[in-house]
Amino acid sequence: MYSAERIKQVAKKLASQVRQGDKMLLVVSAMGKTTDELLKLIASVSCDPERRETDQALATGEMISASLMAMSLREAGLKASSFNAFNLGLRGDFLEGEYSICGMTSKNRLNDFFKKSDIAVVAGFQALNEDNDLVTLGRGGSDLTAVFMAKELGQKLCEKYTDEDGIYTADPSMIAEAEKRWHLDYEEMAVLADYGNKILHPRSIEMAKQNSIRIHVRSSFSDLEGSVIGPEGDPEIKIKSLAVTEQIFYAFVKGKEVKRSFQTEKLPFKPLFLGKLEEGLAIGYSSKDSFEAVLSVLELAEESKALSVDNTTNLTTLTLSGNGLESFPYLADKCLQQVLSSGIEPKAFEHAGKRLSFAVTKESASKLAALLNQIAISNSG
Repeated sequence: MYSAERIKQVAKKLASQVRQGDKMLLVVSAMGKTTDELLKLIASVSCDPERRETDQALATGEMISASLMAMSLREAGLKASSFNAFNLGLRGDFLEGEYSICGMTSKNRLNDFFKKSDIAVVAGFQALNEDNDLVTLGRGGSDLTAVFMAKELGQKLCEKYTDEDGIYTADPSMIAEAEKRWHLDYEEMAVLADYGNKILHPRSIEMAKQNSIRIHVRSSFSDLEGSVIGPEGDPEIKIKSLAVTEQIFYAFVKGKEVKRSFQTEKLPFKPLFLGKLEEGLAIGYSSKDSFEAVLSVLELAEESKALSVDNTTNLTTLTLSGNGLESFPYLADKCLQQVLSSGIEPKAFEHAGKRLSFAVTKESASKLAALLNQIAISNSG
C-alpha cells in the first residue's frame, strides 16, 4: 500500500542501492485503495460502464504512482523518470477473458534511458490493445508487468515488494503460528495463487516459469530475505502452504449415473474443483464464471440424468500446495484422515497433483485452516 511517506521510504532505500552502481527498473501499482475508489466513482456515474472507459480510468492510478515515485527519487538525487504503456508501447493480448502483455514496441527508448539515467519507474497493470486504447491486466496485474519487463531486459530475478516478507504456511495475519517457506517451485506457487493467495498474479508465475525468472517475494518494510519462487523449490518440504478463498462457488450434481456419464470436458469454463461425492460430483468454479457455470452445469446434468443440482456460494475452499502431495501418494490420504478425525466434515474434497482442496462451511473454515497449517508444518521434512 502506497502513501507519500511510503514513497519517500522506498526512494531512500533505492537510492542507497543505486549509489552502489546498480541501475533499476521499478514497476509500481496504484496508491492505497485508489483502484477501489475509482471503481466506486465509476459506479456512481454509470450503471453499465463500457470496459474501454473503465480501463482508461483505472489505469490512471498506476500512472500517478509512477510519477510521484519518479519525483521522490529525483528529490533523493537520482536520475529517474516515469513510463507508462504509451511511452513504452506495451502491447496487450486478450486471452481467456483478460488482457496479458505480449510485446513492447519502444524498447530502444528504455535502453537509451539507461545509458544516462539510474531508475525507470514503470506504471504497472496496463497495456495497449489493437486500437491503441489503454487496457488493464486484472487485479495484481503489476506483477505481470514486472515479470514481463524482467524478461525484456534479460534479467533472471524479479523482486516483488509487498506487505508480507515472504510466503508462509498460512496467512500469518490469521494464524500466528504460521512459518515462513523459503523456496517454492513455480507449480506450487501457481496453486496458491489460483486458490486464494493474493501475493502474486497467477499469470506472472506462468510467465516467470516460461522464461526461467526467479521471483523474490520481500517486505517493503525491512531488508529481511523473503521467499524465492523458481524452478527447484525445496523437495525436502512436502507441503508448502495453505490458501483460502470464498470466491469458488459450487454445484453439487447428484445421481447414481453422474460420476460415469457427466461430461466435464464439455464445460465452457475451467473448473477449479472436481470432487467425487458418494453419488455424484461437486463442481467448483470461479465466481466470475458463475452465470455461465450455473447454466452449463444444469444442461449437462440433465444429459447425465442427474436427480438434482444444488448450487451454493456459501462454502470456503482451503487448499494445501506442495510437491509431496504429488510425489508421495499416501500423503493426501493421510491429510484427509487427519481432517476427518478432527470432527470436520468437508462437503467435498479433491486431490490433483500438488494440490489438495477442501470445501467446508464458513463456520468450519477457521478450525480447518489451523489444522491444515499444522499439517503443513509437520510435513517440513
